[in-house]
Amino acid sequence: MYKYSLDKSSKKFICPSCNKKRYVRYVDIISNNYLDYNFGRCDRESSCGYHSSPSGNTIVSHTHVVTKEIHPTFMNDDLLGAYGKDYNNNCFIKYLKMHFTVKEIKSAIRRYFLGTSHHWQGATVFWQIDQFMNIRTGKIMLYNKKNGKRVKEPYSHITWMHSLLKKDNFVLQQCLFGIHNLCDYKTDDLICIVESEKTAVIMSMLYPEYLWLATGSKSNLKYELIKPLKNYNIVLLPDKSEFEDWNTKAMFFGRNGFSVTCNSLLNQLRVSSGSDLADILI
Repeated sequence: MYKYSLDKSSKKFICPSCNKKRYVRYVDIISNNYLDYNFGRCDRESSCGYHSSPSGNTIVSHTHVVTKEIHPTFMNDDLLGAYGKDYNNNCFIKYLKMHFTVKEIKSAIRRYFLGTSHHWQGATVFWQIDQFMNIRTGKIMLYNKKNGKRVKEPYSHITWMHSLLKKDNFVLQQCLFGIHNLCDYKTDDLICIVESEKTAVIMSMLYPEYLWLATGSKSNLKYELIKPLKNYNIVLLPDKSEFEDWNTKAMFFGRNGFSVTCNSLLNQLRVSSGSDLADILI
């Protein structure tokens, strides 16, 4: 028996190729969870033929198979208070002080529950808190206090709170950064999604009338993460050189009932690859 197999139930989804509801998704038979939406096969083989299978599909024994769904692990709410201090020594906050007022920064800290970690002196904690106020995890990153860039030398300074706290049997299921603020917005409000957490925070101060969310990486724009936004108006704002990929996903989301567009602003500007909105506006 293979670890990943096509769902044997009668459930069908909309095919990302032909837009017909004949799409069978791949399932991890150990966790009983669906894989990424792109992995599946269209039943309309004669006219469509879409089939994308996951790599690393190994054989597992029957004893490893479980039937109940695995739920994400949630972290203790007390962590927000434990790390929600020492902002004078937070390098990202020091950078923000060069461009924004103390009032604006305090508002952003409260909005996103920004924290400070001493894992690296002056590092920032970006908590992933879902729409039900459950803490999924926290991403810890170190920034240069002068230019606001991530510290990548002599190595990339990025780690996860659940790793540092050595949580046993931790089940990580990420959510969009900032989505806990969704309750403050109506369905006709605009939801803006960028790649980096830093950019979401900065844009929330420049354009506070919109809800700014972040995927955390260019590859983390996934169906499961944006599912809570099904009834909202969404605009994707990819980094420079990522427009084609995000626009393809926007069209796929649109075929599956989302109201979503992909903005090509950065793709049209003469800026370096990887530049984001914060880079050009700050």
